[in-house]
Amino acid sequence: MESVTVFCRLMTPTAFALVRIDLQTPDWAIQAALSVKTTAAPIETWLPFLRMLANDAARSAEEAAERAGRRVSCKKGCGACCRQLVAISLVEARALAKLVADMPEPRQAEIRRRFTEALDRIAGSGVLGRDFSVGEEFDESPLIETEQQRLGAAWFGLGVACPFLENESCSIHDSRPLVCREYQVTSPSDVCAKLYREPVERVEMSVHLGQSLARATAKIAAVSVAMIPLVMALQWPADIDVALSRRHDPIGMLKILLGEIGDWRVE
Repeated sequence: MESVTVFCRLMTPTAFALVRIDLQTPDWAIQAALSVKTTAAPIETWLPFLRMLANDAARSAEEAAERAGRRVSCKKGCGACCRQLVAISLVEARALAKLVADMPEPRQAEIRRRFTEALDRIAGSGVLGRDFSVGEEFDESPLIETEQQRLGAAWFGLGVACPFLENESCSIHDSRPLVCREYQVTSPSDVCAKLYREPVERVEMSVHLGQSLARATAKIAAVSVAMIPLVMALQWPADIDVALSRRHDPIGMLKILLGEIGDWRVE
């Protein structure tokens, strides 16, 4: 089990509390001292902390794979994974929508055009309305067995790139979703373009922080635990936006988040 000690100042508040946490998961552990604002804040306040956790967890998983003789093959310029069905939490989707809204023109217009084009291609394909409980077209592939895999294979087959993909690399690397930080493979990078046709050897992780955030958000903001495709991040029902913008006690939110990740203690 890996152990990481960090000090994280999430913001520069006038009133804050120093909170020490001890978080244990099957794969890694972290002891952290966090300078936390004591006034109410929205859930996305904790995104920087979760991104740091995802980075550290991915690094720990990569080191464990290397000790087992498996080297991560992911590198800048191999963007096949950016054409998968990438499901993200509502909090991350809202953060991406704000990121786009803050972009200057003409950059913002270009990114919005890509989102619209991606959604039009997906809608035109009918993939979201299909019944994948059965799938004769996938019967010959031993790598496609479940309903979710059939949906994933059909989506991947469309070749719809993430709107933030440029020159086969992520253009918002520092703000990319948690699941993107966690996704690593040790099979040859060119095999990723043949997903569902050839085996892709992933670096498995026991904890997926995007899913943890989705569950915590459902408890904190009383919204659906469902995650949405990244390409739908700019489409926001007003009631969901209002729910996610509400402010809550930061330390109370932290405890709920940690409870969805592993065994924890807060002092």
